[in-house]
Amino acid sequence: MSVRDGFIFNGKHSYKDFNVWLQEKKIQPPAKVKIKETIPFMNGTYDFSSVGSNGEPVYGERQIQVKLGLRTRNKKELYTVYQLILEWLEDTGRQELLFDNIPGFYFTAEVESAPSFEEALMLGNLTITFTAQPFKVSTSYMGDDIWDTFNFLTDYTQYTNIFEINEDGPGTTVIMYNNGRNITPVINVSVDNMRLSFEGKIYYLTKGDNKLWGMKLKNGENVLHFYNALGTVKILFRWEVL
Repeated sequence: MSVRDGFIFNGKHSYKDFNVWLQEKKIQPPAKVKIKETIPFMNGTYDFSSVGSNGEPVYGERQIQVKLGLRTRNKKELYTVYQLILEWLEDTGRQELLFDNIPGFYFTAEVESAPSFEEALMLGNLTITFTAQPFKVSTSYMGDDIWDTFNFLTDYTQYTNIFEINEDGPGTTVIMYNNGRNITPVINVSVDNMRLSFEGKIYYLTKGDNKLWGMKLKNGENVLHFYNALGTVKILFRWEVL
């Protein structure tokens, strides 16, 4: 990890804006949220954890700990930098947290507990714990042609997410790939009265953005069939991963 590597939070970069270096970081995985019940004389438990999520596992928040090194010319400057960093990190709510060496993704995080500060002459160490949502979120939309962050192990080549839909007859079938967790996309259509057939259900779309309750793109290939109106469809989502 380069001395200039760091992270962006609340619109500022740890090294470029504060001249502090990221000494280490620890990103904990999220734990599953379990709801278990037992009854008298029963062996084991009943697991109700995914009853309300249609069988998908539910995860709790995760902890991300970073340690920053402060190097200044005198004690007064040390405390000034310390104050500025506290205001940057603590005086805000949930923000996007992006690490230089995890390109293409961000965490949604907040500093909820007070950082720990150690000083020695003109040097200081500041340990910060972020409380983050369970999943990393892609910085680009699925279908954006961004080769700088393309991952040949996990990503799909999908050059566009804007599709022309035929007015009558069989309509238009769209294949949409999702390389993350199940997610509800925003479906933007250019006209009213567009219809969508997906996994045996019919959805009625109106002009503009549509976010359909219960409609989720699964990991991998998804077949969507649009019909009943002439226009364009744009499918927007950022994929989420552990």
